[in-house]
Amino acid sequence: MIEQLESVVREQMAEWDIPSISLAIWDRGEQEQGAWGAASIATGQQVIDQTLFQIGSISKIFTTTLIMTFVDDGKLDLDTPVINWLPDLPLADRDARQSITLRHLVTHMAGFYGDRFDDHGRGDDALQRKIAALGDLPQQTKPGELWTYCNAGFDIAGRVCEIVGDDAFENLMRKRVFDPLQLDTITYFPDEAIRHPVAVGHERDRDRGRNLISDPWPLPRCSNPAGGISATPNHLLRFARMHMNDGELDGVRVISAARTQEMRSFQTIAEPHRTWGLGWQRTVASGVDVIGHTGSTNGFCAGLVTVPEREFAIAILTNHDDGAAAHPKISRTAMDAFPGLRYDEPTFIDLPAAALEALAGVYKHELATTTLTPVKNGLAATVHRHNPFDDKEVEGIPYTLRPTAKTVFVAEGKSQNGSYADFILNGDGSVRFYRFGGRLGYPA
Repeated sequence: MIEQLESVVREQMAEWDIPSISLAIWDRGEQEQGAWGAASIATGQQVIDQTLFQIGSISKIFTTTLIMTFVDDGKLDLDTPVINWLPDLPLADRDARQSITLRHLVTHMAGFYGDRFDDHGRGDDALQRKIAALGDLPQQTKPGELWTYCNAGFDIAGRVCEIVGDDAFENLMRKRVFDPLQLDTITYFPDEAIRHPVAVGHERDRDRGRNLISDPWPLPRCSNPAGGISATPNHLLRFARMHMNDGELDGVRVISAARTQEMRSFQTIAEPHRTWGLGWQRTVASGVDVIGHTGSTNGFCAGLVTVPEREFAIAILTNHDDGAAAHPKISRTAMDAFPGLRYDEPTFIDLPAAALEALAGVYKHELATTTLTPVKNGLAATVHRHNPFDDKEVEGIPYTLRPTAKTVFVAEGKSQNGSYADFILNGDGSVRFYRFGGRLGYPA
């Protein structure tokens, strides 16, 4: 299996100047793993199968799994308001605060802005301190109204686990998920990761045309429920196999079959051509459900794709900010070669100039300002990004949006190719939000 992908992996590493890629494939009972390139451009140390990479938001599936262990135990209910466990939850919108549930949090339907990565120290109270500081997060929509990606929601959910489990979040994860799956070297902590082969993150210095090592390396501890895990592809495949096997692996049950199936079942419509389960994102290829998640941290991009119906999974880990651009070709090549599945190609339409003019403009959220300008049958996008991990302001790579419907577009361009964007309109037809990368941008 790996031999069939190696040429594609090396091609994508060269195209995007990615220092290393590590991946593993599970196909109907057989597993193979491969690793290429350097863990760090400073040392040239080669990656091996055991090299740890940050997996970013794939951590959210682990957090949801932990939550479901407490649901199995009768200690949590997904539809009870979160203030039942966190009566002092300081959200800005009082009405939303009263009604937000765990289900809202793990499906990104709570409605408040969620990209908050303030550092609240490395003590066991880090998560508690973070939740106490969330009172200024703007409520963008009513709970349950509209899907928008929310990291802070998972941190709140992690704090709920601490309350019902009476222990630090990471200790609970170790005891209830990591250890039963025999994930010995997987970790949330840099001082544990450093005892093993470990990759560092990289980013592109576009002014100088070269890579730099990203700094800082770790996420703040208080963001661990949303994205703090460092792992190998093998770790991710053991976790994926447990889920595809309805909660059990090697005779050890982690969560019940009912909870596992609920996690990957339809919960809400998300972005165009994507729905959401509990934690998991859901797409369709050749009429078959594809369940997965992606993750990005400072200098790392990760992807996990599973096809339970075909007993197939692939985990791809990269140590570069542009690593996500390499994932689609690698994963789609693997899906075509092994389970024989393909995603539908978008069908483009023509929109009149007036329709494009109505959608053009400047859209902002805390991580990006995007300017959309009408071009021939599309919108040209230029992006100014804010990196929440190092506070750097960077210019993103421009891309073009081509319409597949009146308010739905597909990106064409070097790093965003194939990503969907959509516009949510007000009753009078004006733009309420521009949604791209899961975030809601307000008209400036």
